[in-house]
Amino acid sequence: MALQVSFVRHRERRDRVYVTRSDGSSTGWDFPSYGDRLPHDLCHLVVEEAFGIASGFWGLVDQGVEVERIDDQATLVRHGRPLIKEPGIDFSDLMEAEEAVALLGPTAMRVEQAGALAVAHLGSTASAPSGSDDLRSPLGFALPADPSGEATASVRQRLLDLEGRWRDLRDGEAITLTYRGRS
Repeated sequence: MALQVSFVRHRERRDRVYVTRSDGSSTGWDFPSYGDRLPHDLCHLVVEEAFGIASGFWGLVDQGVEVERIDDQATLVRHGRPLIKEPGIDFSDLMEAEEAVALLGPTAMRVEQAGALAVAHLGSTASAPSGSDDLRSPLGFALPADPSGEATASVRQRLLDLEGRWRDLRDGEAITLTYRGRS
């Protein structure tokens, strides 16, 4: 069984995500609206699935981690404690996924050096550089290994397609996706 996720668009209020994990348990949370831009967590799902990131955000959710608001921030929690306070947790997959979403997501980031400063430019997925060589970041962000560039191209196209679908959703409608990234 795979993880199923429904992202529900609510105009003029918080959007909502409903999750059924691969073990049959469920969870959900509200998140701030991104308007016509794709929800950040939806971008994570596409990126993590395409690059096979097993313990990124969605892998952790599938393993029973919850998303709760603590000090007005979305926080990953297990057994009532922030995951960051659990000893021995490896966040390397989550960091890899965050970097890929920053580079490929609907507010793709491009960084230019301006003298001693690094200037970050946020733009749409459509305006992001197309070649994988253009996706190196002075901030040290990098995409997961993709020698042929096929996964990167696939992610870009899928995000563009989903962005169009998200923009066209009426209040209360959803995009439902499946995640099979857990190994």
